[in-house]
Amino acid sequence: MVNGHECSRASEGACPPPRGRNAAATRQAILDSARWCFSRDGYDQVGVRDIAARAGADPALVNRYFGSKEGLFAEAVSAKFDLSELFAGDRAMLGERLARYVLQKKTPSNAYDPLVALLRSSSSEIAGGMLRDALVDGFVRPLAARLDGPDAVPRAELVGSILLGLLVFRTVVGGAMMQNDERLLASVARTLQAVIDGSA
Repeated sequence: MVNGHECSRASEGACPPPRGRNAAATRQAILDSARWCFSRDGYDQVGVRDIAARAGADPALVNRYFGSKEGLFAEAVSAKFDLSELFAGDRAMLGERLARYVLQKKTPSNAYDPLVALLRSSSSEIAGGMLRDALVDGFVRPLAARLDGPDAVPRAELVGSILLGLLVFRTVVGGAMMQNDERLLASVARTLQAVIDGSA
């Protein structure tokens, strides 16, 4: 990537023709383009013109439909990280459920994952704040509510830190961890469960 224009360069010669007056379709095209660009390059490295060019739209429409680049990013990553089903089961097996969710999470290669966009954008002050809010509201607080003891919040934060590190390697860095390695999964599950139980 050079000067943050990989997103626009990747779409050169492949942009659709300018759209007509179908506002809903144009707005959706801009949103889809933003999701692709943010997931690939992160918030700071993508410009409004890059996003608009890939969508085949006038850059001025980004502000018209979303208010700003920040507003567009907020909508692009607005999907909730709802892990309530994982938290709801037997707490004695919560470490294993969380380990399996992260290590064996399967996302189609062409599917959009807002967490990837947030992780790739975490160095940005704006995007980093959104990532923190998403993790605190969608993970730390619900998990802390399931834990015992006065240190429930720090323990929930530690569990989140471990899982986030694994996710970074899997989705951003591209580490060589085997998704179906039961020994690795068991080791991670034991570590998480010790923190959950307060015995770590």
